[in-house]
Amino acid sequence: MPHVVVEGAGDLQGLYQSFAPILQRAGGEILKVQEFYLAKSGREALLDAVVIEQGVSRSFFIQLKQHDTTVTVRLLPATDPEKTPAVKKAMALVAGFIRRVCPASRYGKTNLQEYLDASSSV
Repeated sequence: MPHVVVEGAGDLQGLYQSFAPILQRAGGEILKVQEFYLAKSGREALLDAVVIEQGVSRSFFIQLKQHDTTVTVRLLPATDPEKTPAVKKAMALVAGFIRRVCPASRYGKTNLQEYLDASSSV
């Protein structure tokens, strides 16, 4: 399962307050992260995402889980999309958003390194 751990991330409430919809277009690919839903507990959040690649649209949720000083970015199992490059890029965009909001943070454990490297240049 693709995931990114962002170490030294702030709390999800701060991320929620800083969120603005994300839209990226490149070639025939469109990545959109449209809504940020924060759980009442403040320890979990869902981000509504849509990707279009090669004419195929995929809708899914990216889940954020707050642990002590880290936030884990992963796919919500209930919306488990095919793990295409565009889906992984959308997850990397969310991780990049966290890093921009919390500049002292850093990437920890991940299996999406190539997408994180690519999203940092966007």
